[in-house]
Amino acid sequence: MTTFGFDEHDDSYIDDAYDDFTPAAIYRCIKAESKWDPQLDLTAAFDVLADFEKQINALCIVVTDSHERLDKLLDTFYSTWLFSASSLKVPEHKLNSLSYTLTMRSGSPTTLAILLCHFLQQANLDASMSLNQGDIGVHIAMSDEEGYLVEPSSGQQSWYIIPENADEAEGQEQEPLELIFDDEVYKLFLAQQKWSFISENKFGHALTCVEMLMELIGDDPYERRDRGYLLNQLDCPKMARDDLQFFVDECPDDPAIEIIQHQIEELEDNNKTHH
Repeated sequence: MTTFGFDEHDDSYIDDAYDDFTPAAIYRCIKAESKWDPQLDLTAAFDVLADFEKQINALCIVVTDSHERLDKLLDTFYSTWLFSASSLKVPEHKLNSLSYTLTMRSGSPTTLAILLCHFLQQANLDASMSLNQGDIGVHIAMSDEEGYLVEPSSGQQSWYIIPENADEAEGQEQEPLELIFDDEVYKLFLAQQKWSFISENKFGHALTCVEMLMELIGDDPYERRDRGYLLNQLDCPKMARDDLQFFVDECPDDPAIEIIQHQIEELEDNNKTHH
């Protein structure tokens, strides 16, 4: 299993952390929420985050052993701070919101993983988010050969060790584990919010997510496809048609291509009718 190191993020607050270089993913994700909801007050979320970070700094002074520090921090996160998945009927876009998760101590696997990973890094542990067959997790490397995997909703952890004599054939049989870092975490957060907004018919909010994703990854045909769908929902048929046609031109072998072409034909017919 490949492990990676992290640079410790600067402890100075908000403005210093959210700078022009490489701010931690969590700051970017929280800050992004004001893009689709300009009236949202993020002060409480940043205050809670800063308080937790101070508590972790104090814990690190007392607990020097890394294994013991990990156990203590997991116990604090789930048993003292009471972070968990929600058992209530809460809209998906709220559970996918880091400001909501911080203030309500309840969230989706993704927001819980982003928070837990950030706090573990704050405690000088080599933590990163992971994807395993689509499931979000938190990976903590204790050395090149051993570490832990944590399920973010429950806190359930499993320990692994890579045997010294493990050959390449055995390694290939292991479950694939993808580690994701700053930019990829931010993209995952935006993508999940996009789909939650679409499922709740919050098309303007979803469009903001698409535009933010395109700022990061450029003219991605799949984001253009999604933008075309959203623009059509928001009564912008000409721009919607242009985006959908871009997708057809760039991805002619996509399984959904006939559906997209049918949507383009409908947009063109409606445009002719209106004229």
